[in-house]
Amino acid sequence: MRLFFYIFKDFFKYIAGAMVLTLFLFILFDFIHKTTRYFPRYKPSVELVFKMYMYQMPGHILQAMPIAALLASVVCMVLLGRTNELTAMRAIGMGPIRIGAPLFVGGLVVTLIGLVLNEYVVPVSAGRMHYVQEVQIEGVPSFEIAPGVSWLRQGNMIYSFGTYEHELQAFQQLRISKLNPDFSPLQSIDAGSAKNMGVANNWQLSNVSILDFDEQGNISKHSQKEQLVIQIPVDVHKLQKERRLPNEMSRKELLTRIKAEENSGRDILPLKVDYQLKLAFPFAALVMSLLGLKFMYTSERSAENTKSIFLALAIGFSYWFLLNSFLALGRRGGIAPGLSAWAANFVLLGIVIWDGWRARVTSR
Repeated sequence: MRLFFYIFKDFFKYIAGAMVLTLFLFILFDFIHKTTRYFPRYKPSVELVFKMYMYQMPGHILQAMPIAALLASVVCMVLLGRTNELTAMRAIGMGPIRIGAPLFVGGLVVTLIGLVLNEYVVPVSAGRMHYVQEVQIEGVPSFEIAPGVSWLRQGNMIYSFGTYEHELQAFQQLRISKLNPDFSPLQSIDAGSAKNMGVANNWQLSNVSILDFDEQGNISKHSQKEQLVIQIPVDVHKLQKERRLPNEMSRKELLTRIKAEENSGRDILPLKVDYQLKLAFPFAALVMSLLGLKFMYTSERSAENTKSIFLALAIGFSYWFLLNSFLALGRRGGIAPGLSAWAANFVLLGIVIWDGWRARVTSR
């Protein structure tokens, strides 16, 4: 167990170093980029700039985890080989499974941390980051109805909305269509405005025109009213523009959004892919950490061989190319959403297993 924790400790030491380096480079390059146009245009205070970058940290830590696990595993095995510690471990009877166990367990721990960040931390921090950047720095209104949200279906009722004025808590223009089971019109209510009364979904409609239809779909009655109070099962806050990207939302929030957009008749295939990716992406750190196992067999003879190290890094970085390629196919309907999110992990894991088996055979 002492050797296990010895390798395990080194693995996380190198992960911490890779994380610090990655975050430092991101902040540096992003800050330099924003000093050219963004900061001179909006002139944010130092406090707002600090908050913006602070709330971005969890998301960038999550994105950096796979590459950090890759670098940590490769460096860990290479350095153990250079100091002949791998040779000593084999001499005392430690097999490849025992030597590689710390990398596997370390990658699993990183994956679990990524799952927690992805589900509970990033959704909150990303929301605050967008609020600071868009509302406090750029001056965008704090409340906006999502673009394209113009109608909602609830059972046999269809609600069509006009523009929403947040200060007045009112819609300008509202149409309510009541349908028969065969989707023929039963009643249509048009209002010039609809104001939220704040009690039990009650809305006060003004300048109301009501049309009733017979079984043949012809107008059977037409009436007008100055005011009309009805219940509309609409939560305006759910119609609010979502500033976060799908990868910045939790799986529960994504599932709710998928159901809502499906009821609105939108294309939900890209969201289904993002929903699967929320679970698949953290496991990339586990797969990446196993790349260091390659050097378990070759480091005694070729720890100085930079070609092998660059080959391992190239395989690791190819994950991003494969991931984006499969995601593009999934969002276009070329492959199933679950397969598009997990395919890059499976391909890379297959390469790791094949390469490790080949290296073990040739080292005998």
